[in-house]
Amino acid sequence: MIAENLLQGSPVPVQATGTAGQLSEIAHVLKNCMSILLYWVETIETDGGSAVSNEDSIDDLKKLAHKMNCLIERLASL
Repeated sequence: MIAENLLQGSPVPVQATGTAGQLSEIAHVLKNCMSILLYWVETIETDGGSAVSNEDSIDDLKKLAHKMNCLIERLASL
């Protein structure tokens, strides 16, 4: 799986209090997630016959979306 290493930290725990450091950390992880999504879009556009199976890609996308959702919940709680 393409993004397996980046997705292993999912889900991200939600914390009740916020600091500039926490905001920076969350923004950094969200930016990494977006980079993965942009990579997949570019890959799909240029390589329709990818070696990665559709099931694996869908599973990775679900994990990534869940991780991003947890990060957004964490931001909302700060």
